[in-house]
Amino acid sequence: MNGHKQFYRLSLLILFLNIAVNANAQADKTLYQGAFEADSYFTTFEGSWKIVQNDEQLYVVLGNDFKAKKAPDLQIFLSKLVLDDINGKNAASKGAPLLVAKLDTFKGNARYKIPGNPDLSLYRSIIIHCVEYSKLWGGANLK
Repeated sequence: MNGHKQFYRLSLLILFLNIAVNANAQADKTLYQGAFEADSYFTTFEGSWKIVQNDEQLYVVLGNDFKAKKAPDLQIFLSKLVLDDINGKNAASKGAPLLVAKLDTFKGNARYKIPGNPDLSLYRSIIIHCVEYSKLWGGANLK
C-alpha cells in the first residue's frame, strides 16, 4: 500500500510540474522570429531565434537547433541597423546597439532577458558579435 501512495504523490508532482512549465511557455507571446545568417563561411553559426514577451518582460530565445563556434566574448545585441549594414568594426558601436547579454551557451536552447523595456520598433536586427576580436558571427533582420 505504501508503494501506491509514493507512486500517487510522484505522479501528482510530475503533473504539477508539467502544468507549471506549460503555463509559462504558453504565456510567451512571440514578437519576432527567424533564423540566423552566418557572416562568414568559416564560422559555425546557425539556428533559429525569437524575441518573446512574457508579461512585461522581453527575452531572446535561441532554438534547439542553435549552434555557434565558441569564442571568448560573444555577445547578443539588438541593432538599429539592418544586417547588411553591420560588420565586425561597427557591430558594437554604430547605430546605438543594445547589449542583451553575453552568450553563455554555444549549442541548443537558451533564454536571455532583454534589459530595460526597450521600444523594439526602433531595432532592425539581432546580431551575435565577438567584441574582443571585432568579429561579427552573424545575425538576422527583425521581421
